[in-house]
Amino acid sequence: MNRFFVILAGIWILLSTVPVYAQTPVYKIGILMWHESPHDESALKGFETGINLSGISHKLDLKRAYGDEDQARFFLRNWVKNKVDLIFTIGTKGTLWAMEETKDIPIVFSAVTNPVASGIADSWQSSGRNVTGSSNWIECRHKLNIFKEAVPGLQRLGVVYLPDNPVSMAEVVCARECSSGEGIELIEASIQKAGEIGKAVEELIARGIDALWIPIEEVIYKNLSRVGQVTHPARLPVVSSTLEALEEVSRGDPVAMVSVTVDYESLGRLCVPAAIEILTKKKEPGKIPVMTSDRYYLTININAAEIIRHQISPVFLSRADKVLRGFAGQKIVVGGTGDNQEVLREIARVLEERLGGGDIMVPESIGSGGGIRAVAAGEIDLGRVARPLTESEGKLGLKYKRFARCPVVFVVHPSINYIDNITSEQIVGIYSGKITDWGPFGADGKIYAVDREPGDSCLLVLNKIIPGFRNITEPRVKTIYNTPEAVATIMQHRKTIGYLPISMTVGTNLRILKVDGVYPSAENVLNGRYNLVLPFALVYRDGLSGLAKRFVDFLDSEEGKQIIRSYGLVPE
Repeated sequence: MNRFFVILAGIWILLSTVPVYAQTPVYKIGILMWHESPHDESALKGFETGINLSGISHKLDLKRAYGDEDQARFFLRNWVKNKVDLIFTIGTKGTLWAMEETKDIPIVFSAVTNPVASGIADSWQSSGRNVTGSSNWIECRHKLNIFKEAVPGLQRLGVVYLPDNPVSMAEVVCARECSSGEGIELIEASIQKAGEIGKAVEELIARGIDALWIPIEEVIYKNLSRVGQVTHPARLPVVSSTLEALEEVSRGDPVAMVSVTVDYESLGRLCVPAAIEILTKKKEPGKIPVMTSDRYYLTININAAEIIRHQISPVFLSRADKVLRGFAGQKIVVGGTGDNQEVLREIARVLEERLGGGDIMVPESIGSGGGIRAVAAGEIDLGRVARPLTESEGKLGLKYKRFARCPVVFVVHPSINYIDNITSEQIVGIYSGKITDWGPFGADGKIYAVDREPGDSCLLVLNKIIPGFRNITEPRVKTIYNTPEAVATIMQHRKTIGYLPISMTVGTNLRILKVDGVYPSAENVLNGRYNLVLPFALVYRDGLSGLAKRFVDFLDSEEGKQIIRSYGLVPE
């Protein structure tokens, strides 16, 4: 009997050690993402990871407002109506809206820059209301010292901000208070809308600033091209307290070269212990101090510095947590003809590797005309073409840049190893149906000829150069509508002949024929002996910049030209 009671007591002790929240009901947590930001996504990930690892029973209700205040308040009111147990907000605005919608439901925030200055908390030790959380605040003196290391000799630091944004205002107010102690004079310019950014930066430059600081101000870092249009010609260094300023440029050159931020995923995880105490122990949020990260993260964009010819010291680089060596965050599309897609894909691959960032897409063929129309409509950045512009296309106002001459070559299936030359007369004979088998070439079997659709770039060259080719009225051929498909068709079927840009034969074992005894070598193209030649070109709108400009410039570099030569082409 005593043994039984000992066992029973042991079980009771064991059960009493199980965390109390394992026996609680499912906690309902509303999560508000008031706008889209890489920082906020990281904070969200940190909170979700931490809450899932905690072991408490919970149900997360994630809502995204995409910057729409009415939508955000709709979500908040629904949570109040449904009496969720806790609301997790990310960012200052979303937290302020949540506080206005409820005074009773606990609110835990993350990524609020200065909760005291923005009116969320009475102090860092106690909010005095139903909120607590983690802040991405970095002491101003730390930021300013980093900026001084990035820009040696920095004395006058310019800053542009919106006065009605509590986030950027909190940073600016703090900088006013501590800048003089760090030997820096803060030169301010306030704006009301994005259209005023360029003028504000010009005024700051006129006042003799040594660098420009972009605070956590969405209106500015979402319109960096307006900043770069002024700072790049002036060769003015740009620093920031947000990572977006280093990455948020879709087509223009990178602008900010240095950012000082916190680890936002860790910041989100910092909120989890507070949330658990509130949910399981009913602790008042106002009595939980606001938390901050114990370190900052330094990110450097090398390309942004190179553009303005600013030298970043090796010592400073060695301190970086992350170095962006190129056009990180930028993406361009180079679309059009299939004739030059493979050589341009290789150019894109090598350039991405050299830059260490950027996404250069070279999609499947839409034809030269399709590429031209897409560029004119602003749908893609660069158009791949393999012919001159037509009269109507020339009126679109696009720039046309030839980068190579490409021989149009006649090729045969690898099994046809008994000929290495074909005459113009034989070509016309095959495509008109007068020559139907390989007998005249010393072999047996039917000839299968691959042709291209009317308007194809290679076909236009043959019609112009080979006597009688354009007069073929009833060709005895299989018509293919894009170059990659033509390559595949010739490769897959024995006894087949066709014509292609020489660049599309690279990586295949198709046999290239001489035409009228002349091989399509670069030398014979240059000396004019081989005249079946296409122009390879790019078209683009005026004002090319950023990754698109770097792509075009790379074609003119010696490395780019070497790649062009490796595809059998003659660089311009």
